[in-house]
Amino acid sequence: MLKREELRSLVRRHYRINRVLLSEETRIEGDVLYLASGLCEEASKQGDPRIVLDMAVRIITPAEYERYTDTILDVQPLAAKAGDSRLGEGSTRVLSGVVLLLCATEESGEQVGEAGSCEGILSKKVRFDRPGSIDCGETLIKVDCRLKSGERMKRPGPRACHNAAEHLGEQVRAALLSLSEEEFTAGCVVEEEFHHVRRYSKPKVLLVKEIMGQGAMHEKLLLPLQPCGITGSRSNIDMGNVPLMMSPLEAIDGGVHALTCVGPSTKETSRHYFRDPLVMQALADPDIDLCGVAFVGSPAVDQQKKMVAGRLGRLVEGLDVSGVIVATEGYGNNHIDFAAYLEEIGRRGIPAVGASYCGNFGPMITGNPYTCNMVDCAKSDNGLENGILADNTMTGEDALLALAMLKDLLSGGRVRRAPRRWDPRVREKNLARMREGNPGCFQSEIPTATLPPMIWTPVDKPLSEMKVALVTGTGVHLKGDERFNLVCDSTFRIIPANVSTADLTVSHGGYDNSDVLADINSMFPLDRLRELAAEGLIAGIAPRHIGFMGGSGDLKVLARETGPAIAKILKNDAVDAAIFTAG
Repeated sequence: MLKREELRSLVRRHYRINRVLLSEETRIEGDVLYLASGLCEEASKQGDPRIVLDMAVRIITPAEYERYTDTILDVQPLAAKAGDSRLGEGSTRVLSGVVLLLCATEESGEQVGEAGSCEGILSKKVRFDRPGSIDCGETLIKVDCRLKSGERMKRPGPRACHNAAEHLGEQVRAALLSLSEEEFTAGCVVEEEFHHVRRYSKPKVLLVKEIMGQGAMHEKLLLPLQPCGITGSRSNIDMGNVPLMMSPLEAIDGGVHALTCVGPSTKETSRHYFRDPLVMQALADPDIDLCGVAFVGSPAVDQQKKMVAGRLGRLVEGLDVSGVIVATEGYGNNHIDFAAYLEEIGRRGIPAVGASYCGNFGPMITGNPYTCNMVDCAKSDNGLENGILADNTMTGEDALLALAMLKDLLSGGRVRRAPRRWDPRVREKNLARMREGNPGCFQSEIPTATLPPMIWTPVDKPLSEMKVALVTGTGVHLKGDERFNLVCDSTFRIIPANVSTADLTVSHGGYDNSDVLADINSMFPLDRLRELAAEGLIAGIAPRHIGFMGGSGDLKVLARETGPAIAKILKNDAVDAAIFTAG
């Protein structure tokens, strides 16, 4: 019986760049990368000049890390496939000592960010040497895009920035590939070899990477022709967010281009996928048979969520795996899908470990009996999401712990229940057990929210006699009101009944704002409510309606202060019923 088989191998060859200079053309000579000075004008056209108003390229040396930078949308390695090799096999040329940094603001000066941004002094806003971040000592090719106002939370906006930067990336890849084998070998400083070995006598394990799938800055581009590129790629949203299988080597050979670095401390950049610690550690683990990596989205619509979760369950079932690790980035709405994926796997009797960030934002907003074997990627001192790039993303230590926890479950062990709230001492004890080779007593690191019982209010009058109010968590407010803080905002805004819907807008980073900005009634159906009142279906509409920003507030404040304050307003206005909408 075949016990071991190498399916394919990948070699990364790193070519050292010590200086980056502007020149007439893009080329590589020795340890110098020259960038064509006219790239910006060409790239802006590539990115859609109706959206990207202008673009600048700045070279930042390590001596200049103390300078100010706008928020970072992505960190991208500069790599290209050599010869006829395809993604995930053969040889990949990688530039060492230099990385591409994509930044953007709107013309108003507002940062292109969502749940936090990392603008500020670069050295203080970056967690160096993390898988998805900048390595200390690298030269940065910083691409600054300026977007038309109002485009940052529409799907074409951030995508246009990435398209513009891709033009520069393609020029560098062409220069990298133009080096002869002799020239490249002379500058090659490191060779990394990766092997996808199937160990058929070991437990078969699948890695599941949940990726954002709600549009705007919640999207990934999969399987480009070149590492972390765009050309030839497909959006996980356009493919329906359903699971897409990659070989582990495809995953770490630039099979993912990230469009989601909008909560910079917890989101995974393109470089993170290129150096994904979970995939790399699983590849090297002699105790498991790693069969592949499934990338699955997190849709916005409930019906699609159920369909996608079901598809993942069928995939896991069909692969006949022994165990699964499900990893996701960020915190919030995506945990609804995260919990559903763990449930679909768990109810089939397959052991699964989940890895995500929760920290002091926890407990996880939703859960089930299968969200019980959890690794928390929180690293910040206070356990909170912040404006430091890659501060709370997965590291090699997190990956090793997730693998150790899964192997313990596969051998018949049990994971103890998580504490009631985030406690960094649990991580310390888990790591000590792992290092001592003392499994059987790991403790889950992420508690799950305990939902209170639903309070049902009986209907005591016909709808035609009811005064109805709208309450929305989609971030709707008057254009003249202060915008919601996208990081953590538990406040609300009053929306008068007689307001024109043309005078309403939205500030919310948790979903693609395109539809609601085109027609506010898609999220806040005030005009439709007026029509129902005119038809006599309802008695009338309330004099005041409420808008707040769901998904990013303090749960305790929302429950103890915001909710009661809203209820008091509705009660004082003699409202009989309220319609709630969510993004």
